[in-house]
Amino acid sequence: MRLAGRDPEALKAQLPALCSFHRVLAAGELNDAARVHFILHRLIPDYLARLPAGRDCQAIRELMTWEDSDGDARSLTTRYHKASAHLLNAADDFGRRQEPRLLLECARRFAALDHEDRLQAATADSGMPAAEVIRALEPREEAPSAPIPAEDPAAGVLGVHQSLDNRLFADYISTAERIMILNTWIPEVGILADALVEALARGTDIRILMLYPYSHIARLRSEALHGPGQGAPRDLVRPGVKHCLDVLAAIAGMVDEGQRRCLRVRLYHSLPSIAVYSVDDRAFMSVFLHGQISFKAPAIEVQGQESLLGRPIFRELETLWEIGQEFGDLIRWQDEIEDMAPRFRVPVDGYGDLSVER
Repeated sequence: MRLAGRDPEALKAQLPALCSFHRVLAAGELNDAARVHFILHRLIPDYLARLPAGRDCQAIRELMTWEDSDGDARSLTTRYHKASAHLLNAADDFGRRQEPRLLLECARRFAALDHEDRLQAATADSGMPAAEVIRALEPREEAPSAPIPAEDPAAGVLGVHQSLDNRLFADYISTAERIMILNTWIPEVGILADALVEALARGTDIRILMLYPYSHIARLRSEALHGPGQGAPRDLVRPGVKHCLDVLAAIAGMVDEGQRRCLRVRLYHSLPSIAVYSVDDRAFMSVFLHGQISFKAPAIEVQGQESLLGRPIFRELETLWEIGQEFGDLIRWQDEIEDMAPRFRVPVDGYGDLSVER
């Protein structure tokens, strides 16, 4: 994508997947330069035109359009800017957070369009009904792949801790360039406060995701934490989130304005899937169990965003970050949190009969 408008000659023999597409093969015997030209100026523009009109697809069109209507090259920065304009809550670091996701979606849709081209050509050539052609083109079911041993780096598993090791996590924070925490709330935020302040002083990017405390999902999580024989369910999530916001606001007040911008906090309104405490390419991951707070549950230490286990974990972080609502001024979080209710379509007092601590 980067070379297409700048140095297409460098793409020779570098596009094996696209070169195997039906339309490229059907173009006949082409040398490397002609094949690259066909892909860049025929195949990709046609496929972009065939994409649906959703936000992601509009962003993909901008990313993959390396020339303007006059034939002049469009810089990558321009393409990033135009692509992000189509997305809701586009991340500031577009190249790190949005571009990989959009290119993966682009690859998936291009593969589907190639399948349509193959099906159409096979139907026309054979005279067979489309259903029979589809069955003929379907790949045979492959045997399940062998499991990757946990000690293999490709698996991504560094070890399993009895619970979240706060001291070890704080040690990782001391050298981190990027920190991201996902939980319903962070019971141990006070333990991590000093390490977070020092990280902000270094300019470390810190992102915190917690559950929107007025949602019915927060109520269900409180009920799940309630053990049998303990009387009426007690609200744990709402006061937990509010306490964390108080601590995070205090942390924000301890650094200067420039450093404060490095601390970003969002609330999400979605089913909590996993709790993640990540630093750069490493993360502690635990699950939400009944009757147990996540940071006391066994925690898997994971290495590598592209490892077998790391890939879905870091993708979940990105997904929830994109749907979260961010505080503009964390120090004034009490004023802003109620303004989030219409955006989440949740009444501010949405807990029903569950005991509420305000």
